[in-house]
Formats: sequence, structure tokens, C-alpha cells
Amino acid sequence: MATSVVRHLKVYWKLVRFAVSLELEYRFAYILEVFVELAFFAVTLMGLRVLFWNVSEVAGWDYYELMVLSGVNMVFSELLLGTSFIFNLRSLPYKIVRGDLDIILTKPINSQFAVSLWRPYFAMVPSALAGAFIAYLGFSKGGFSFHLANVPASLLIFGCGLIMAYSIGVIVTSLAFWFTNATPLPMLAQQVLFMSKNPAAVFTGAWRMIFMTILPIAFMVSFPSSVLLGDLQLWWLPASLVLAVVFLKSSNLFWNFALKKYSSASS
Repeated sequence: MATSVVRHLKVYWKLVRFAVSLELEYRFAYILEVFVELAFFAVTLMGLRVLFWNVSEVAGWDYYELMVLSGVNMVFSELLLGTSFIFNLRSLPYKIVRGDLDIILTKPINSQFAVSLWRPYFAMVPSALAGAFIAYLGFSKGGFSFHLANVPASLLIFGCGLIMAYSIGVIVTSLAFWFTNATPLPMLAQQVLFMSKNPAAVFTGAWRMIFMTILPIAFMVSFPSSVLLGDLQLWWLPASLVLAVVFLKSSNLFWNFALKKYSSASS
């Protein structure tokens, strides 16, 4: 297993280098993509500012706390979109309809890896850095105490949240094997996962349980942000690890099951 992981990491590094060369061929297109990404989140922040002209807090979170949350969400969203959605999972329904999946299935690497992580989207990098800067501004302007010991815990939960989000994206998008030309499925997965931009405290009752277990969006942005702000509950750490493993394994099992429904272009 370790050998397989190392081999796929080497393949991914070569894919990253190849993707860089593609981006350098069309520099203006790359600049335009970065502008669109930054504009989208600028509008989001403007909406947050307008909201706080009328209220003093949302679910116990003040403006600067939500600014930290928005920055972390920006980093999370860009990493998720850039690694697995923009050039990868979004194109799966088209690959199924056109039979392009045949070529991928003949390659001597994991097909889920090839479909979901083949080409990174580099316009995410400036946007993710902008998100980190926004989180920093919210942290400094809000006068919160920074504790270095909270960073590893926050990064652990954040990383596990990315794995959960990726796994959910794979599962939802894989439904395209059953539904012909189901191009909206990747967008549906994105919209569900983008609910993570809300503080976990806004969900109550049964919804709170759902968004911590069945669809654990609380672990994606809200909990990592809370840890950075000094609110760490120790059970979040083992829970995030367990959920990440369960969702990743489930996505792989569902992917392999969904492949059995695929009819190649030659069949």
C-alpha cells in the first residue's frame, strides 16, 4: 500500500508540472480566471459587510469571527475546487457519455485518482492566499489571542474536512453512471459542500446531527475556524479522523460499484 501511495504521489507531481506548462501557454486566460475567482469572493465579503450593518452577530459569531470563517472557507473552497472539481469531477458526466472513460480505465493507476485528481486548477492559488490574508485580517482586527498550539489541531481538522468533502463529491458525481448526461451532479455536490461556509451553531436539532455525521460540513470550515479562535473541543480531533477514513473508503467502494454500471464506447 505504501508503495502504491508513493507511486501515485510521483504521478501527481508530474501531472502538476504538466499542468503548469499548460497554464504558461495561455497566461491571459489564467489571469482572467484569477480575476473571476477573486471577484466572486469580494462580492461574498461585501455581502457579509452589508449583513453586519443590520445585525451585531450571527449564531454567536461577530463580524471579525465571521471574517476569519470566510477566509478559511475561501481557502477550503479553492483547494477543493482546484484539486478535484474544476478540471476533473465536473467533466466526469461528459467522459461517461462520450466513452472517454475507456482511456482512463486502461491506465495502470487507480481510476478514481485519475478521474478526480488528474489536472489541478492553478487559479486557486492566488484566491487561497487571499483567503488566508482575509482570515489574518479578521483575526488581527478582532483582537483575538493567537495560540500556536491551536494551529496543528486546526490543520488536522481542516485536512480531514477536505478529505470528507472530496469523498462526498466523488459519491455524488458518480451517480452520473446511472443518469445519462447528468452534468448538474458535480455542481449539486459543490453547492451542498459550500454550506460549510456557515457557522455550525446556525444548525440546531436534527439538522445539527446531520451536518456533523451524515454530511459533516461542520468539520470542513466551522470547526477549524473555531479552533483558531481558541475554541477547541477535544472530541473533534478523533471524530474528524474517523469520519475522514470512513468517507474516503466509502467513496472508493461506491466508485468501484458505480464502474460496474459503465458501458464502454465499444460495447
